[in-house]
Amino acid sequence: MTIDIRAMLHRVVAEVFDENFAVTDFGYSDDPGLHGVEVSSNLVEGRTAVIRAKYEWADAFIPELNVQANIFDYDDMEEEKAAELRRLCLVMRAYLQGEGEIEKRRRLFRRGTNSVLRIKVDGLDWRLGRHSYVVPDP
Repeated sequence: MTIDIRAMLHRVVAEVFDENFAVTDFGYSDDPGLHGVEVSSNLVEGRTAVIRAKYEWADAFIPELNVQANIFDYDDMEEEKAAELRRLCLVMRAYLQGEGEIEKRRRLFRRGTNSVLRIKVDGLDWRLGRHSYVVPDP
């Protein structure tokens, strides 16, 4: 059975984000199997998140911090894919509501710093970074 990833993404986003968030749908003309939404908070100014989904993976990206997290799921179980996507959406909702701690880490070979977002959702510690991330097992 083929899973409609776009419909699943929109269903999960509608479950997680209420009227306190603005959701904008977008697609990719060069990759019709990739679907995305941009979510911004109506409560906390200046925070946005991009959530994308494809058949094998889903990711969440925070443009203002340049951090992300990915979840890979290669099986054909829609409920499991939706559950993993929901976990990412809950982390993004927490960030958009003002939660999380932003750490600045010095770069090894260049000047400046990289941001790392540490956020706790459902008792699990997530770390989102530019080049690395920690997605805890449920």
